[in-house]
Amino acid sequence: MSILSMNFPIISGEIQWNLSWVPLVICALYMGGKSILICGVLVIGYSYYLGKFILSVNALVVALILLILIMLIKKKYHHTNNNKKFIAILCISIVTFFIVITASELHYLYMNQVDLFYQQGFELYLLMGVTYVIGILINAYFIESILSNLKLVEQVHNAEKMNMMSELAASIAHEIQNPLTAVRGFIQLTKVKVDKDLHHYIDTAIDELDKTELIISDYLNLAIPKQNSEMKEFNINKALKEVILLVQSYANIKGIKLDHFIEKNIYITVDPITFKQAILNLVKNAITATDDGSVKIVTSYCKKTDKINIKIIDTGAGMDTEQLQILGKPYITTKTYGTGLGLLVTFRLIDSMGGNLTFESSVNKGTTACIELKGIKKP
Repeated sequence: MSILSMNFPIISGEIQWNLSWVPLVICALYMGGKSILICGVLVIGYSYYLGKFILSVNALVVALILLILIMLIKKKYHHTNNNKKFIAILCISIVTFFIVITASELHYLYMNQVDLFYQQGFELYLLMGVTYVIGILINAYFIESILSNLKLVEQVHNAEKMNMMSELAASIAHEIQNPLTAVRGFIQLTKVKVDKDLHHYIDTAIDELDKTELIISDYLNLAIPKQNSEMKEFNINKALKEVILLVQSYANIKGIKLDHFIEKNIYITVDPITFKQAILNLVKNAITATDDGSVKIVTSYCKKTDKINIKIIDTGAGMDTEQLQILGKPYITTKTYGTGLGLLVTFRLIDSMGGNLTFESSVNKGTTACIELKGIKKP
């Protein structure tokens, strides 16, 4: 698109201009590093082909300024709502035009033709500015629409998978769990009557049965929706300390330090059992993933948005970008055993409370689970 735009410029009197920077801006906002590099090299290289060295230097300076500015806001841009995205893209398009027009003025100044630049009149540059703004806005609008549709399709597919899994789990989990309980009981009874040399094998069998019970419990939690949830307002300080008390012994066994920094007098209105189960799942996961170091629970309240942020921070092995992208999908797990359904259940629990769960992680630097819920702070 950039090359075509440069190859067929808009000619106004003795001034030529094009929209070659519109694709680069869109590429920088929505694509990865390799794509941005390829697009930038093509624009600068083709500028050299068309106008020799001075034009390519001009293009290089404009490209660097635009890319630096967009990289600074890119992360926040993709984590904001549509209204703020529109304002951001409008500002980006206006800034892009001013950078391009300033670079053009400097180019004509270098060529001792600055009078030619100023003789074109305000109307021409206003038309250029409007064209840049509309071009970038239209491109961003269509890309956002496509991304929104892709998310919707993915949600529908996930919902269909969840329904199939729920039906399957509900039909077999109970039937398997009951005989397993009986088998475990009889093995324990047998242990006292067999030779001590065989105790190791019996203990191993019981451990494996316990692992199987955990897997079945994951299926049951996924399959059976929570009934008769009791929505009530409660102080999260107390609820979080109850969760910490439950997992403290597990942290002690692993030699992990469990810290908490909980802001006082923060209240939410959800089902307390659902809330504690979701937090418990995440804290246990954090402790399991950490072999040495600490796990911290940190809460904060944002008065502007009336949102509560709960962060569970560990110093474990961490995850790469690919692992982060598939978190919460069924049968995805980093544990030695398990179905990967535990985190999927946690996503569903937090979603049922009207909250949002995201993860930040770096390899060998640990993982942070971030929960955002609607709440209030009382005096």
